[in-house]
Amino acid sequence: MRRIIVMSIYLVLLSAAVATAEFYHWVDKDGKEFYTNERAQVPKEYQDTATAVNPDESRVSVGEKPLKSGKPKTSLDNHKDKYGKGEEHWRKRADKLRRELAVLQDRYDLILKQEKEDENKPKKLAANNGSNNQEKSRASREKKKTALEKDLARKTHELEVELPEQARKADAYPGWIRE
Repeated sequence: MRRIIVMSIYLVLLSAAVATAEFYHWVDKDGKEFYTNERAQVPKEYQDTATAVNPDESRVSVGEKPLKSGKPKTSLDNHKDKYGKGEEHWRKRADKLRRELAVLQDRYDLILKQEKEDENKPKKLAANNGSNNQEKSRASREKKKTALEKDLARKTHELEVELPEQARKADAYPGWIRE
């Protein structure tokens, strides 16, 4: 009987030594990072993207060797998408689209301002030649306005729909393309 008790104690101690805790990491659609030690606590929509976090032994100090100076790098700092591109690449793409969108918006606002100024101008009795020039100017401005509206819609779609979809497919973090 004593032998069975001793053997069962050894088995319990041995199994406790072998057991390791796993931690899981996932990023939600808003770019927020989460960690848990239970796989069941990962929301269903993120089960496929949740990854096991392995401890970095180089960051552990046991008294003999000091921690490396500076900011410790985590696995999140080193994350690259499927194509080997990191946060800097995605931020540059998003910033470029935002700048292009701002330029288009400025041009569009200028045309709206010109239209408003034309409406506020007093109507002059002018010769046919003068009114023809005004009509040509309005028609030209209307064409520019229509073209800018299309460009604005295209760039907005590219920034708000296409780029996030490309980032998702490349396994890039969503926060990388946000302001």
